[in-house]
Amino acid sequence: MTAVVNRLDTDADPATVFDHVSDLRTEVGWNPAARRIDLLGPEPVGAGSRFAASYRGTGRGTAEIVEYARPTHWRTRCRFRGVDVDIVGRVEPRGRGTHLTLTLELAAGRALRPLLPVMAAGLRVAGRANMRRLGRLLSAPEV
Repeated sequence: MTAVVNRLDTDADPATVFDHVSDLRTEVGWNPAARRIDLLGPEPVGAGSRFAASYRGTGRGTAEIVEYARPTHWRTRCRFRGVDVDIVGRVEPRGRGTHLTLTLELAAGRALRPLLPVMAAGLRVAGRANMRRLGRLLSAPEV
């Protein structure tokens, strides 16, 4: 397994950050690689919610929220062609705002395992830009 950690400090309150980021559908608003993400079951989003997702680079896949402890942490398990990604979100109050940690845990079968360090390097670079976009989005009055 290879891990990529992204962090964000924002003035938004913890519940807003948790609700926004744990709902995978919002990723299309701050991650340019996310092309389309659809909820496959009923609202509200929570443990057991499943998504169909399409990302540039990894293609189509599925995701399921496997842990959901509002408003502090969640884990979403994503499966793509030969690559599994767990997104672990942690939300902590920080002063009048929130500290968000998103950890991507990458795993792959034997054939793709040698590519994980390259994938992780790309995700680290993209993750920094994504956190900046997410921070601007969470600071918007309509969120």
